[in-house]
Amino acid sequence: MQYLLSFSAQEFVNFRELEVRSLLELNGLDQDCIADDVDWNEPYILVNCQNDEQAHKLIERSVLIKSVYSIWAQASTFEKLLNKIDLVPKKLMEPFISGPAPIKVNVTSVNKKTSQEDRLDYINRLLGTHKDITAPVSLKSPEYELYLLFDYTRSLTNQKDQKLKRVFYGRLVGESSRRRLMSKFDLSKRTYLGNTTMDVRLAGIIANACLARRGDLVWDPFLGTGGMVLATSVWGAYGAGCDIDYALVHGKGRSPKAGQGKRMEGECLRANYRQYGLEPYYLDVIIADAATLGRLLRVPEERLLLATAIPTAADANQSPEQKQEPQVPSVGLFDAIITDPPYGVRERSCRIAGKAAEREPTFVTPEFLEEITGGAHHPVVVNQDGLVPVTHDLPHFPHKEVYPLQESFSNLLTISVRLLKPHGRLVFWVPIDRNTYKGPESLPSHPRLKLITVCEQALNNRVSRFLMVMEKLPLCAADFELTSVRSTAADDTSTESWGKGVPFHLDNFRNAYFKPKKPQSG
Repeated sequence: MQYLLSFSAQEFVNFRELEVRSLLELNGLDQDCIADDVDWNEPYILVNCQNDEQAHKLIERSVLIKSVYSIWAQASTFEKLLNKIDLVPKKLMEPFISGPAPIKVNVTSVNKKTSQEDRLDYINRLLGTHKDITAPVSLKSPEYELYLLFDYTRSLTNQKDQKLKRVFYGRLVGESSRRRLMSKFDLSKRTYLGNTTMDVRLAGIIANACLARRGDLVWDPFLGTGGMVLATSVWGAYGAGCDIDYALVHGKGRSPKAGQGKRMEGECLRANYRQYGLEPYYLDVIIADAATLGRLLRVPEERLLLATAIPTAADANQSPEQKQEPQVPSVGLFDAIITDPPYGVRERSCRIAGKAAEREPTFVTPEFLEEITGGAHHPVVVNQDGLVPVTHDLPHFPHKEVYPLQESFSNLLTISVRLLKPHGRLVFWVPIDRNTYKGPESLPSHPRLKLITVCEQALNNRVSRFLMVMEKLPLCAADFELTSVRSTAADDTSTESWGKGVPFHLDNFRNAYFKPKKPQSG
């Protein structure tokens, strides 16, 4: 049976195909139920489903789809549509228009407003074509709602020059959770918030793109305030992550909310989970540096394989510097990894420095020295101001250094290959300078990660960011050759061949973002 998906205006158009195809996979439906030549820029698309229950379940967790309709007839004009109604099989319509259940007829249009007078005319002419209609009409509490959906072209001028492209007639099957979720998870009502908290709609799209299901483990290595993992927990996934910023994770410092000042006690990601009744799905958050995470973490199967690895005679003759860890197959731990690495714009990109910085000793009071050393005995030489010099052999927080974007994305791909389960998805954002962007070959890639799709979100006329969706290949699969991939770029740039192992340059993204606009000549 044919069903019609109705999208929400012109909202995140480039992400429509990603979300719909992800929803198809989540519900175990064939991707062929949508035509290959479908235009995703259109407000309506047709999909084939077996029944109403399957169609409603398809859109239940959608962010971009408003509603789904069972289509009875469609035509290029309203007059042609009326002529087709007699050809509609009676078993399709009679249960809804010939029974005792009350009905309501609605008229909606895209790109053009329909006057109340025209709406009544359309409804009366439509009902006049039904010869056997016996269902009563109820405008307040109908059992079934019938819809006339008019699709017009966009206006090219300020005048009313829209033309009717097609009109559909059918029955409303159901609406998505979009409106309820956007209201419930509105950022203005959220307890724990940050400057870079992900938009509620984009977080919902990412939750669908990573195929978050009940019982999944989802990890964010650049967690921030955890808006994305929180969205996956709405659908039963366990959210976890890490971040290098101690103050942010523990809710210290000033709040981004206007007029609040300092953050309140207990303002953290767990508080958000508790606010929305999702605390059972809160796994954990750790303070960690994503740059070294790959060297520190071991999945359980890796520990077992490393423990049983037998050294060879050649290994015995190697120096400690030459010895390497045994190469073991990566079976993974997480079902999905989703993240938005810092670009150095609103949040700086940093990591723990590998070497200690050469700095002058810090002068503190003897009482503070005793506190930071835990009461350990150290020689104390008090200067004339009553302060003690603290050298760097005492306990201290390691200092941070700039984390180049090129290295951060390279490390992200490497750790994802190790920590993702086979067929697990990696979903992450990549910023680009549109003036120097050379095509998909300049985006990060890995031979063990299959690229599913790339969606572009234009931030301004110079800068964009891509949402990349990758899937970890199973051990038995050959390396992924980046030859062709589905791309939905804002400028409709076609995707050419991808180069394997190409360099990825993003070191100057911050400079490109803040680059002043060129003055207009003349």
